[in-house]
Amino acid sequence: MTGEPQDGGIMPRCLDVIFNSISSYQATKFVFKPNRMNGFDIQSEADAMFDCQNELYAARPLKIQRKKESDVDLNQRIPDGTKIENVIEDNTYAVFVTYVEIYNNAVYDLLEEIPEETISSKQLQVKIVREDACHNMYVHSVTEVEVKSTEEAFQAFYKGQKRKRMAVTTLNSESSRSHSAFTIRLVQAPLDSQGEHVLQDTKAASVSQLSLVDLAGSERTNRTKNSGQRLREAGNINNSLMTLRTCLEILRENQLYGANKMVPYRDSKMTLLFKNFFDGEGQVEMIVCLNPSVEDYDETVHVMKFAEMTQEVQVSQPPAIKLDFGLAPGRRKANHIFKQALQMMEENGYGGSQIPEVDIGLVYSLGPPFPCLDMTDPSTDMLIKDLATFLELRMKRRSLLLKDWQQKCQHFHNKLREVEKEKLLAEHEHSSLQNLIDQERNKVSALENRLVSYESELMNLQHQVKEKETYLVSLKQDLQNQEMLLNKELLEKERLRKVYGDRIAAGKESVKEEEEEVEFKTQMKEQEKKLRKVKQNLTKDTCSSRHAPVQHTRFLATPSQPPVAPERNNLVSHVRGPLVRNPRHRRSQTVGDEIWLDHRPATAVELGTVMQPRMKRRKSVTKLTDIKHVANPKTTKYCLMSQHQDSSGELETHLYKADIFHTAEGGAQVTFNDVDSLKQQSPIATPSRKRSASTGELEDTETACAVSMEEYKRARH
Repeated sequence: MTGEPQDGGIMPRCLDVIFNSISSYQATKFVFKPNRMNGFDIQSEADAMFDCQNELYAARPLKIQRKKESDVDLNQRIPDGTKIENVIEDNTYAVFVTYVEIYNNAVYDLLEEIPEETISSKQLQVKIVREDACHNMYVHSVTEVEVKSTEEAFQAFYKGQKRKRMAVTTLNSESSRSHSAFTIRLVQAPLDSQGEHVLQDTKAASVSQLSLVDLAGSERTNRTKNSGQRLREAGNINNSLMTLRTCLEILRENQLYGANKMVPYRDSKMTLLFKNFFDGEGQVEMIVCLNPSVEDYDETVHVMKFAEMTQEVQVSQPPAIKLDFGLAPGRRKANHIFKQALQMMEENGYGGSQIPEVDIGLVYSLGPPFPCLDMTDPSTDMLIKDLATFLELRMKRRSLLLKDWQQKCQHFHNKLREVEKEKLLAEHEHSSLQNLIDQERNKVSALENRLVSYESELMNLQHQVKEKETYLVSLKQDLQNQEMLLNKELLEKERLRKVYGDRIAAGKESVKEEEEEVEFKTQMKEQEKKLRKVKQNLTKDTCSSRHAPVQHTRFLATPSQPPVAPERNNLVSHVRGPLVRNPRHRRSQTVGDEIWLDHRPATAVELGTVMQPRMKRRKSVTKLTDIKHVANPKTTKYCLMSQHQDSSGELETHLYKADIFHTAEGGAQVTFNDVDSLKQQSPIATPSRKRSASTGELEDTETACAVSMEEYKRARH
């Protein structure tokens, strides 16, 4: 692209041709100002000079950097002298350059205003590819540098080249890791009627663009041995090149077979940026670089096939639009001649106030002024001959100018007739269009009336909807209040149920105790009755023995008393139903196969009960600090031992049994379902709940009976 200093490449040759052709027609710097939206604003000469002064004041002193061996010496460059002759003289021109790179499918501005001493690839901001008002694709907020010579353009290019991402690979010491595009934009605008200043109309400016794109070469991983970041860069490069090939193949297919397939420009930032060139808004030329080595034969053949396929794609180029503002041609030259004449007049002594202001236009001239006709010497006969020759030339020039004027008048009349015809046609078309506009206005008014009615209906509906929403909100609030009241009632009922349940349980317990007390009192009364009868019988026997004669026989027949029928004890009997087996204590057929986790205290007392806990397969622990003991999938049962003394001082042992359920996440859940109680008690121990009053009364009766029996025995002997 750049070539050598002695033999320039494409870019320096293009820049040389551009600046050679517009060297005398360039505008003052900052007359054309980029608007960052793919367009240009036109400023006056005063504003442009003000921007130039601001740039000079804001410019930082450049540090003298040490020249590197890789830097190109522009002084040794041989410029190209080619020049284009058919340049429009009545226009003024300016050249702008941009330099962007497409790295990992992201666009970066290589000419972004960042200090060179702090520049790094991470500081460059990602730019967005957008579409302007004319449907042209561009990089939003890209830096456009105005250059006045090829050297300035080269400086901007090498500035971006230093920021471009390069890396060392197995096949290349300086391998491009991105695609880059150096764009040259030529802006032109016509001069005003005086031929001195630029016409202050942005619509009059036209832009020509030349984009020089340096595509990074495709890479194969098996040859480059890339990895990490380099592998990712190679993948993005290959994907963008494949997208370019796909776009060209679809364009070729659409042209050959008349298909209308959609071209996937948006799959890559590179194809999206140059979409307009492929759609016919420009011209595309492709230059393929080949390496004639044997190792690159496969890739060379692949690239040649791709280049052959691209030659079959034809991009239609639209005709150039030439804007005609009705200004007379030759304005710049006439203005230049007029300024030269003014300068000569000032040099000859004419003051500035004596020079009239004239409107420069197309002026016919019959030639130079008449020669001096003063005859100072009768022998000067050559004066008449010179005058005749001058007049003949003047008459010939007059006839030519008159002929030219007549032709131009005729041409003007023809143009005027055409304009009149066009005017009549335009008026007729205007009248027809006016009728159509009136009809459309009537339709629009009718539609507006309908729209107003619909809007009013819509407002009414919206008002109704708001009312319904408000009513719905109130209903929801009422529903929430009712639910809260219902929940409160449920909680109150549950509390009352619990309170009354506790009261009922306490009442049952008290009734049971009262029944037991009544039963005990009844038994005591029966015992007292029996003892009283026995006492009466003994008293009667004693009295009879006192009056009867003494016999020698020890055992005498006593008068028989009628047998006392035993009175039935009026005891309160509790009727119990049939025994029911609790299903919670059912032992299944698989009891004994489970594994128990036996959790008992470290100082557990050995049980002396006949009934002993029976766990065939178990694991005993004293402290349960590891979750693995419970989360073990083989453990299915859990037993917790608790030992304490009851109110009578006896050892009482409780065994709390539970099931272990394992969850899918590896946890476990312990559910307690049964309690076994083991206790030892003396069979002759007096129940603690017996009343002492009843016991004392019984002992007094037995003592009294014993005394009576002893007296009876002594009387008999």
